[in-house]
Amino acid sequence: MLRVFGPPGTGKTTTLLNMVDAALDGGTPPERIAFLAFTRKAAYEARDRAAARFNLDAQKELPYFRTIHSLALRVLGLRSEQILKSSDLREFANRIGVDISGSAEEDEVVNPDHPVLQLLALATTKKVPLRKEYNRNHTLPYSWEEVDYIARAYNEYKKVNGLYDFTDMLVGFLDYAPAACPKFELCFLDEAQDLTPLQWDIAHLLDSKSQRMYCAGDDDQAIYKWAGADVDHFINLPGGSETLEQSYRIPSSVHDVAMNIANRIHKRYP
Repeated sequence: MLRVFGPPGTGKTTTLLNMVDAALDGGTPPERIAFLAFTRKAAYEARDRAAARFNLDAQKELPYFRTIHSLALRVLGLRSEQILKSSDLREFANRIGVDISGSAEEDEVVNPDHPVLQLLALATTKKVPLRKEYNRNHTLPYSWEEVDYIARAYNEYKKVNGLYDFTDMLVGFLDYAPAACPKFELCFLDEAQDLTPLQWDIAHLLDSKSQRMYCAGDDDQAIYKWAGADVDHFINLPGGSETLEQSYRIPSSVHDVAMNIANRIHKRYP
């Protein structure tokens, strides 16, 4: 897995997209290229650029330009009725007598925003026991007994009803992808500094399924540790790396100020 490091404005995403262009120009089948981004907008922009340049059908011929969650959804072959919706949360809330349903529309796909369910998702994506994550969170207005009850009931409700939330998609992908995920000639992963331990497991699985894999990111921009991001994993990855050194966005005077701040970070990739 080759890493591409670069401060803001150095063209990390553009570098990956240029590699996509070179691969397509060299005859790599488009369905053998995966480009994974954190937002649907970024993934679709990459897909549409490749489609326009090489006269491809964006949806049919570039099926693996998507988010990690969307890739998991595709590989698992989940139907829309299997994805957790606000109506499911309301039914679950009624069953356990705790208001966790939120304010989403009736049949809207949701990422639960109740603090206990967020804590459960965080513990899962960080691959730590729920009790350990609970002990780390001193502001949660629930006892451990309440947290444990809600979490166990929530997992049982999903299991009985065959439902998946966003975190379940990642866990399920790791279970089924060794057999179900296609092999790629090239795999690209953008904003790698934001990956959680669970997502890093997916990245390494994709690496094993790919002839070559590139991940781009900037550890200085790692601001999602609160959400489980494991930037140290990105920094310590074995294998080669490339550092983009020319910023096309930041004036040198601004760069000097930024470096005075960045140099206070104890562990960083220079």
